[in-house]
Amino acid sequence: MIRSLFCAAIVLLPLASEAQHLLRAQRVENSETPADGDGVEEAGNEQFSELQQGRRRPGGRAIPDFPPFVYESVPNINSTASHFVPVPDRWRQFYVGKWYDPYHQNILKGDVPVFGEPGHEWFVELGVISDTLAERFKIPVPVGVPTTKNPGTVDTFGNGNFSLFVERVIPSFSLIRGNTVFKPPEFEFRATPVFSFTSVDASETGIVRVDPSRGTSRSEGDWSFLELFADVHLADISERYDFISSRFGVQEFSSDFRGFVYTDQQPGIRLFGNWDNNKWQYNFAWFPRLKKETNTFVNDTASRHEDVFIWNVYRQDLIALGHQVQGTVIYREDNAGDKGPYFNDNGLLVRPTSIGDERAKNIRSTYFGLNGDGHIGRVNTTTSFYYVTGTETHNPIAGRQQNISAFMFAQELSYDFDWLRVRGSVFWSSGDDDPKDGTAKGFDAINDVPNFAGGDLSYWQRQGIPLVAGGETFLVNLGSLIPNLRPTKEEGQSNFVNPGIRLLNVGVDVELTQELKLITNASYLQFDETETLETVRQLGEIGYDLSTGLIYRPWLNNNVEFRLGGNALLPGDGLEQLYGDKTLYSFFTNMILEY
Repeated sequence: MIRSLFCAAIVLLPLASEAQHLLRAQRVENSETPADGDGVEEAGNEQFSELQQGRRRPGGRAIPDFPPFVYESVPNINSTASHFVPVPDRWRQFYVGKWYDPYHQNILKGDVPVFGEPGHEWFVELGVISDTLAERFKIPVPVGVPTTKNPGTVDTFGNGNFSLFVERVIPSFSLIRGNTVFKPPEFEFRATPVFSFTSVDASETGIVRVDPSRGTSRSEGDWSFLELFADVHLADISERYDFISSRFGVQEFSSDFRGFVYTDQQPGIRLFGNWDNNKWQYNFAWFPRLKKETNTFVNDTASRHEDVFIWNVYRQDLIALGHQVQGTVIYREDNAGDKGPYFNDNGLLVRPTSIGDERAKNIRSTYFGLNGDGHIGRVNTTTSFYYVTGTETHNPIAGRQQNISAFMFAQELSYDFDWLRVRGSVFWSSGDDDPKDGTAKGFDAINDVPNFAGGDLSYWQRQGIPLVAGGETFLVNLGSLIPNLRPTKEEGQSNFVNPGIRLLNVGVDVELTQELKLITNASYLQFDETETLETVRQLGEIGYDLSTGLIYRPWLNNNVEFRLGGNALLPGDGLEQLYGDKTLYSFFTNMILEY
């Protein structure tokens, strides 16, 4: 029955529509027909409105008849200047923000120009960061009877527990000319000083100071510039604002996506830009490096006698959409060996390296790199490969000049399952299998700060592990992955006769809530070659590095961030022969406030 009624309705619907059209045509013919076609349409519309007036569905309300208000209400405007209200500019028409409110329009955050002509306005950006760190960690500390705090101790290693507190305040000022919404700035001046205070307490004497009589604690404050540069726009080379620009002064620069070879804030000259609708980007840079303060790691005013030249080019959407590839060439010329021995602020020898025959050296090295970063489909990927060649005029471990030939490879893959990210990565830096053959095969960087395999959350990368009987020489430097047997990378020289490393890492990142993130990592580490470490010539296992951390952002932004982390290095056979079988660990809390 229902299907029959439905079919009948389908058949009758076109007939009803045709009857309605005939009714309209008949009424138009019986009416007084205007001369032009527009009048016919108007008459038909009026009569149709009369037909519809008062009609309603059964049980419903009558359809109201609204006059064409929109069209009838538009006045005939003969405008004059007196009808307009002037406004200062297009930024202040609707809302004027408050200087202390960073979440709305703010003149101190570059939202509103402070002066200038239309099209050439000047903007100011002010900011400040407070970075507070408290840390407790344990590292192997070689001691002797004259330096130990416990006279009855006969072990090679003393109490390696340390407490560390670091406070860094980083204000920033930028003066920018030009509207940067759709095009690069015409000019920018930026000054970013850093004020750093560091306090460390050790459990043994002779560690924080070379003189044991000066105790086990050290506090030091210093300041310098992280950034102090002028950015000058040179030219636009397309209608889509592809550009050429230059930057002069102290500036941060990283040679690749993850900072495997060079990441630093140094004075320099940089030429950069893009072309082909921003599909290509490039950099040419020269950095004559300054030496660093020993304990705060900020720039000093003295030269380090080392020049770094970097060229790189990026291509967007290569291999797949959302994946970019970079090629880079880095040339480093280190002439610090010509300047004689250098002792750091704590009185320890860092150049030449306090290992082997302790003879001075110069370095000429060239790095060739191919790097990729982005995603291929839903798989996130980061790839890095470097080959380095050059010469060391003298290597203190090999006792002779070395020709450099070494490589590094890193690969990370990750996949997101909604609030869960699973990661896997490998890292391999080549080691030297024969220190006496005249070819240095151990890879070393210039100043690496790799964000990889857990980054600064892992013990191996977070702590600098000193080498036994190596003075100020470290097995691995603070913030590095490479066991390069050199003094601090901030003041010491690269060493290409080293054991290298192989690292396997798995990790899981969990978004517990919108505000809270959990990060976990587990890594297996092994020396690539052990010939440069005579005491572990046959045993290459470093051990297992386990770490976990929490990141809490209560306001879902970077204005307030809390980090809590802990890690442990479980020694393998190779590390046990160097430092014993005790587990090494660290715990830290970090609070970052940003305006």
